[in-house]
Amino acid sequence: MADCVQSDPTSRAWWNCFFLYDGSKVKEEGDPTQAGICYFNPRQTPLDHQELLCGQIAGVVRCMEEISGSPPGLIRLRKLKLSVKVDGSYIWERAQEELDQAWDRYVEHLQQNTTDLHRIFNSLWALDKTKVEPLLLLKAALILQTCQRTLHVRAGCISYQGLVVSTQLPPDLTARVLLQEVDVASEGEAGNGAVLQTQEPPLPPGVRITPVYLLDDEAAALRDFPVEWMIRSQGGPGSCKDGLISAGATGGSGGTTSVRMVLYVHHVRGLVLSLLAEEHFAHTKTSVEDVYHSSLASLNGLEVHLKETLPKDSLSAAKVTYGFAHYDAVQKVLATNFLPANSPADRSFLRAASLIHANFHQLPTTSEIMVRNASTAVYACRSAVQETYFQQVASPLRNSGMPNPHDSAFGLASKAKQKLLKHGVNLL
Repeated sequence: MADCVQSDPTSRAWWNCFFLYDGSKVKEEGDPTQAGICYFNPRQTPLDHQELLCGQIAGVVRCMEEISGSPPGLIRLRKLKLSVKVDGSYIWERAQEELDQAWDRYVEHLQQNTTDLHRIFNSLWALDKTKVEPLLLLKAALILQTCQRTLHVRAGCISYQGLVVSTQLPPDLTARVLLQEVDVASEGEAGNGAVLQTQEPPLPPGVRITPVYLLDDEAAALRDFPVEWMIRSQGGPGSCKDGLISAGATGGSGGTTSVRMVLYVHHVRGLVLSLLAEEHFAHTKTSVEDVYHSSLASLNGLEVHLKETLPKDSLSAAKVTYGFAHYDAVQKVLATNFLPANSPADRSFLRAASLIHANFHQLPTTSEIMVRNASTAVYACRSAVQETYFQQVASPLRNSGMPNPHDSAFGLASKAKQKLLKHGVNLL
């Protein structure tokens, strides 16, 4: 596996690429390079370019491995930098067509459902709480607590149009659940995939249950939740917990253990309820029905209120005068008034935030940075647990290259402190 980035910004022939290569299929002198290419992105890259790059990299990796005894992790060519990961010969048990479809879906998800800021921080998009009545957030939390009282249900989250409304899961699990929601939805529409539909009677409308695997420590953390049904179960919480571990655990590699669980996903238009539950949940008719009927009315009501409060295609009033992004490093949550699908007008802000973020990483003692060009300015500040970026959308005074005491950029720090208080961000 290798991915590369173009180091020459003036040429777009190899802007970026990602490929999977099976060296076991190209061993002899006459074996075609094409036979080893399992997947290459972008797909529109000419085949001779694919073969040229893959053949060169495979040769370099093989040579370095024979000389040093281990494959290289980074290769730099004249115009390319490539990070490389070798795992055996990459012999795939799945057909190439299936592999192509799986990677296409993954790449499509990254390209369409994230932005530059999302990739910079590797965070979750949270609902802007300044636009939502606190009672609605409380209602979402109560829905999750109610579901958690059902036998075998561990914890879950609620999202609206890809934004986290409420979650009981740690950030890493929440991110994976949101990705799984997309997979389950696409599988349901296609009518295939590993969706459990063997129950009698069939699952309620809008509901999918799919098997998922968690690491043993992740599953153990979920089992530490103070769930009411465990207290009410026969034998007490200890015996119930031990039994579930032995029933759900399967052997893994490298001394780790994977635990098979299920993900219950209920789509109510733009609203999604996702619950992680023990494997027995999928085969317990009363538990599935309890979750569905106890949450249906509340989910419908929450979806209607969120739809009225957060029109899908309109920007916030605050976005007209300023833009901001606030990253919480503890919760790994990004709060912003930019939409997940950013417009061209937002790209200067994203580029500035990316530049400042990189400088913060290189200058650990720096707490404030401001970048300025002829048309705009972005102010940023950080502490040990957060980073905040602020841009005044109104056009600032032009800068001729000399310091100008009347430049509006010098007032960004005070404006950021004032404007962001209503978003729950305290920079004082």
